[in-house]
Formats: sequence, C-alpha cells, structure tokens
Amino acid sequence: MLTSLKLHNFKCFEDLELSLCNLNVFTGMNGAGKSTILQSLLLLAQSADSIENTGKIRLNGSFEELGVGSDILYEKAVSDDIEISYRYDGEAFSYQMHNSAADEIQTITGEKAERPFKDTHIIYLSAYRIAPQKLYHITDENMLCNREFDKSGEYVIQYLDRFRNDDVKNQNILRGTDRDRSLGKQTEYWMDLISPGVRPEIYINDLERTAELRFSYKKGRDLTNAYRSINVGFGITYVLPVVVSLLTAQPGDIIILENPEAHIHPKGQRMLGEMIAAASASGAQIMVETHSDHVLNGIRLAVKNRVIRCDTVKLYYLFQKDDANDAEENYTHECVSPIIDEDGMLNEWPEGFFDEWDKIACAVRSSVHERRKNLKFP
Repeated sequence: MLTSLKLHNFKCFEDLELSLCNLNVFTGMNGAGKSTILQSLLLLAQSADSIENTGKIRLNGSFEELGVGSDILYEKAVSDDIEISYRYDGEAFSYQMHNSAADEIQTITGEKAERPFKDTHIIYLSAYRIAPQKLYHITDENMLCNREFDKSGEYVIQYLDRFRNDDVKNQNILRGTDRDRSLGKQTEYWMDLISPGVRPEIYINDLERTAELRFSYKKGRDLTNAYRSINVGFGITYVLPVVVSLLTAQPGDIIILENPEAHIHPKGQRMLGEMIAAASASGAQIMVETHSDHVLNGIRLAVKNRVIRCDTVKLYYLFQKDDANDAEENYTHECVSPIIDEDGMLNEWPEGFFDEWDKIACAVRSSVHERRKNLKFP
C-alpha cells in the first residue's frame, strides 16, 4: 500500500507531501490540485514498462495526456528538476527528471529507476466514462481476466457478462436479503440502491465484437422491458463501471476514481460513498476525487457503522491561497486534512470545505429575521 506521496515542481505544486492510507478522499475548488495528485500516480503507472526498460517517463499514455515537459513544470520553479516520490510497503521510491520543455518523453536522472508500483494492479476510471450509446466495443479475454476496464470503463460491460456468476469476495460489500455473492446479483443490488429499481442487461455479439447495454426496471413484482441505455437516465450508465470496479476490488489493488458521483442524485451519491468505504475494507487502496458532500457523508456513515475504521480514512481539502499582503505567497496551492473520528464526526470544517449549505441556511435565516423586524402591525 502507498503510505506517502511527495511532489516537487510538479504542475501546481512546488512542494507537497501527503500521508496516505486505505481510503483517500481529495476535494476542493476547481483548479486547486486534486487532479494533479492523481495524475502524478497515473503518470508513473502508464510509464511503468518504459521506466523499467529505458528510464523514460511518457507524459501521454493509456491513463493521462499531459502534453510536453513545459506542461508539467511548476510555473514558478527556480530549477527544471521535477520529482515524484512515494513510500510503498515500507520502501521508498523516487523518480526525478530534469525537465525537457518541448518533449513528450522525459528522462529519469540518476541511477536506474525501479519499476513503479511493482506488480500492483491499478484500476483508473476517469471523469469521462462511458455514456449511453447504441453499442460498445468489446476486448480480448486476456484483458478481461486481468480486469482491464479502460479508463472510460467501457470493458466493464463485457466483464460483467463474462463473470456475472463469480463470487464477490469482499464480505463487507455484500448486500441483499439472500446474500447472493455473485457479481451479477451484487451489481443489481447496488445499482438498485443508487438508482431504485434499475437492473442492467447485457447482450454480446462476438461476431461483430460489440456489446449492447440495456436497463429494465422493477415495478412491484414485475419487471419492465429492457430499454437501450440511450433511452434511460445518463447517470445510470455512467455509474455502472464504478459499481463493478468496486465490487471486484481485491487486496493490494489501487483504485483511482474521478468524480464517481457524476449525474447521480443525492441519495445515490451517499450510497456510492458507503460502497467506496466498503470496497476499501477489502484491502484495496482507493483514491477518490469528489465534489460531493453526499459521498463524504456516505463514508462518514460507513465509519460510524463500523464498516471501516476511522484511522483508515484520509480526507484532503485543497485550496488556492491568495495572500495579498505577501507577494511571495500569492496563489500558492495548499492542503489541509480534517480528521474523522469513530462516530463519523470531523474535527474541523475549513473555510470552503462543503460549507455552502450552512452559508445558504445562515443567509436565509438572516433574511427572514430582517423581514420579520420590518413587519408592521395595526
């Protein structure tokens, strides 16, 4: 498991050091650096073969398209040296490069670097996941057996069809009254919790190498016809790869999720938070970038309900510091880490950390108070 991450002169961070645990939640304003943290890991992951064989880091690959060297160098850097370091299972790993501004490939400086993350399986689902469409591509069996879902999650559809009868091994994530452990049934249970009544149905055409995704709905004891994904809610298709990835999480996996809550209503977002927490209890390490207080509250409930321990959760709030009195500190990117206790309570709520509801409620109460004061009675 990754236990720490250090960045130097990487994108918006001059220097950043984080401690990590089983479940790591990154939130904050747009442009505050959440994606940068995840990109540092994905950059190493997509360059693993290249680093091991040639000592090169590829800025554009299967996970991320980061451009050229000038795109990843901290804007105010006093040198061209970039470093991404981490601790993994007690060992320290460091990858340093002297930035080559116009190149897509960067050369690691110093001694021959070790392969990043060794043989760790990394699943990454980007913010741009599969949308409703008539047909989806299918892949080869080797990729399916290795749980290669693509960053869009497109191959989840074929995986679910192929392995729907396999048992889900994480006891903490099982739902349903009959405790059916199969991947297909657990997917149905969780999809129903996130979007009540929905059930995915998959049709594979091996000859044309395509998969069709449909959804039916449970209405009382009856089941509706199976409708094409393009004729049902956008969020249902969007969340399916997240659900399957979490259900198949295995000890030692690293799962990176961007905005898992996208296009899902608040109750469904809260259930996703609980599901993410339950998946982390399997021994998988999960990194989540989110803008949803409902996802956070689902995680807090999971802690309170003893699904996961509070000391296995790290919360990070990233923000841009603007100190008009000190030109040297203008627009630096900062990070604070509220601590969650065993009852799901937080020790602090920094300014801007999911506090909009309180601000609005306070403004409304103030407005009502002023209106009452101005009322005139005969």
